[in-house]
Amino acid sequence: MLNLDHSTDIAGDIESISISRLCADVAVVIWDLPASIRASTKCTLETPEPFVPLISLTIPLETGGQRILWAMRTKDEPIHLTMSAGALGPTEQTVLYPAVELGSFDVDRAVDNLAAAGHIKLLNNMLSTWRSAFRLSQNPIFASVVREITLALTPEPRQVRGCGQPIDGQHLLETALDPDLGDVTAIHAISTNSITALPTKLGLGRQSKKGWQACHLLVESARALPQSLHFVFTGKNGIAVRKLSDSDGQLDFSKWWQKRQNDMELREFLVRQLAEVPGSGAAIAIDMQMRAPLPVRQIAKSGTHPAAEIDLAIALDGGLLVGGWTHDPAAMLSRIEYISGNGSALPLQPNFYKFPGKTGERADGLGADVTGFVAWLPQAKNLGPLLQPRFQMRLVSGTTALLVPPMQPFEPSAQRNRILRAVPPQHARSQVFENILAPALKEVEQKLGQTVRIADIKEFGVGPASPLISIVIPLYRNLDFLRFQLSAMATDPWLVANAEIIFVLDSPEIQDDTEHMLGGLHILHDLPMKLATMNRNSGYARACNAGASLATGTMLVMLNSDVVPCGPGWLDTLTRPLLEQKKLGAIGPKLLFEDGSLQHAGLYFARDHRGVWLNHHFYKGMPGYYSPAQIARTVPGVTGACLVTRKDIYDLVGGFTEDYVIGDYEDSDLCLKIRQIGFQVAYEPNVALYHFERRSIRRSSDYMRGLASQYNSWLHTQRWDDDITELMTTYLDEAVPVQINGDTVTSFVKEKSERSAA
Repeated sequence: MLNLDHSTDIAGDIESISISRLCADVAVVIWDLPASIRASTKCTLETPEPFVPLISLTIPLETGGQRILWAMRTKDEPIHLTMSAGALGPTEQTVLYPAVELGSFDVDRAVDNLAAAGHIKLLNNMLSTWRSAFRLSQNPIFASVVREITLALTPEPRQVRGCGQPIDGQHLLETALDPDLGDVTAIHAISTNSITALPTKLGLGRQSKKGWQACHLLVESARALPQSLHFVFTGKNGIAVRKLSDSDGQLDFSKWWQKRQNDMELREFLVRQLAEVPGSGAAIAIDMQMRAPLPVRQIAKSGTHPAAEIDLAIALDGGLLVGGWTHDPAAMLSRIEYISGNGSALPLQPNFYKFPGKTGERADGLGADVTGFVAWLPQAKNLGPLLQPRFQMRLVSGTTALLVPPMQPFEPSAQRNRILRAVPPQHARSQVFENILAPALKEVEQKLGQTVRIADIKEFGVGPASPLISIVIPLYRNLDFLRFQLSAMATDPWLVANAEIIFVLDSPEIQDDTEHMLGGLHILHDLPMKLATMNRNSGYARACNAGASLATGTMLVMLNSDVVPCGPGWLDTLTRPLLEQKKLGAIGPKLLFEDGSLQHAGLYFARDHRGVWLNHHFYKGMPGYYSPAQIARTVPGVTGACLVTRKDIYDLVGGFTEDYVIGDYEDSDLCLKIRQIGFQVAYEPNVALYHFERRSIRRSSDYMRGLASQYNSWLHTQRWDDDITELMTTYLDEAVPVQINGDTVTSFVKEKSERSAA
């Protein structure tokens, strides 16, 4: 087929107009207007039928005048075009033939008489708008044209050097940029066959003596990068063109990193970028830091000069939690600042809290008096798993001194435990939780929950095919009472016939011991049971919810491993009201200490001196036969040590809320959720069980010594303040009749023990 070139078939052979083929079906019309035409004049292109897309670009000429470029997909037949430069300007007519009948795009014609700014404008538009609108990213002809335009602007570009692959498929590149380029807004890689828009994520180092600024970027490619690769960095004030070096070969990243690992800006850039790579990215970033930790930097305590240390610096997705101490005897210290990856200094304000503290212990057992602090610094960009963020102490004079913390924990449970020791419990305040610790703890708890799952399920015997009741018993380290608990259940015929028993082991490190004990008890009592082992310690709420997910019974019993029934029949008595009373959503029994005194006869709420609602047990410490505790009644809540509810209600409210730390207040939270959807919570005194209280949680030093209990009570109050206020006002001021086990009783109880729930 004869292919005619109609590029010059224009009316009157007008030299100011040229039409050429950009690629197989895209043509470009170029029209040069004289200097007499105002730059503000709107030029139009009229056609019998519209072009979609139609791209217009106006560029000033170096000698005056303007160059108008229109890019469009051509039709199968010639199209008549009318170009107009307004009412006072020229009007020209021409014919646009199909692109295949036009001559190739003339780069020299396109850039002729263009100043550098105009050349850059043309290149940027082709890289962005033209490439995107006509989907030319993978078009080799278009890539060739853009390369020619690029090299016409920068014939001998500076080099980009390869630094190896920190992760397979991720190539680290290094070059230098002129700081006058300004903020980089786009990066494009031009190969012989394609143009790729790269993420504008650069690691910029300090400016060298020659004025250049080190620049690093990661480029994703499963194959080796082609030696013909060019890069165009578009900045606020221009562009920079770079060519991939062909002399270095494929460097080994590990060897390269050994020489550069103390470059703090580069280190933080790599950590942040590698963490975004799916799969092993975060692990590689952590390993890089663990293998070569930065030297810890602190300012030693002095009698006359300021001193400081950062010992807590946990980088999270939402921000940075920072803690440490300062000593400023002469009032010379201005503030502590975080040094971000781009080198800017950010004050640890306004979420900054100070408290009296002491440094590490001395030989005499006493520490030096200092001012402790903890701060939360929100971050718009995720810092990644940065284990040693940098800080500085700034004096009033403007002088600064570098502060580098020791290596920080990166595993969520270790981070949580460290956060819980950020402030001494006696100095914790509501604003500390709200503005500083809560953002960190909520994120860490969420991440911890995402890593938790049931790792293994082992069955001992075959339970009832269709159990009425599912008993869920979380286990954490303490197995001391299992023998007594299982013996009591095994000698309860009604329980054996109607219930399935599900143990959930929340400390997988003792899985072998637990399986051995349960196996022996199963042989001894012939009592079927199931053991679900979590993959890691996840806390009370997650363990209970995991057990509930395996439950097949209509009723659900949450039972602590340190609760032992006093005799048979207890479960029948507790579950019957739930089957008979439609408005009853949960019920709990009387719980006794081992000496027979009352531990629990229902749960209520009372504020402490800070205005925080705390959980209290009715009549705690009174004799087990104390008459007010013998009254069946509705109560604000019951303890999770033994809580019975319907499985459908439990599922409807989402089970236990999982953002309380380690284990506390989930039970009252569950009761409040059940009340919120219109059900009542009741206490049944005709069932008594022994509760060897908090034997498991005492084995968690992070809970007993840290802020967990205070944080949980604060979080519980934040969530339920209005509901609890209304509930307690109603509960104390009104008598509410209710039927339990056929007896009409009231919920009006004014006597309360002063001993709070532990």
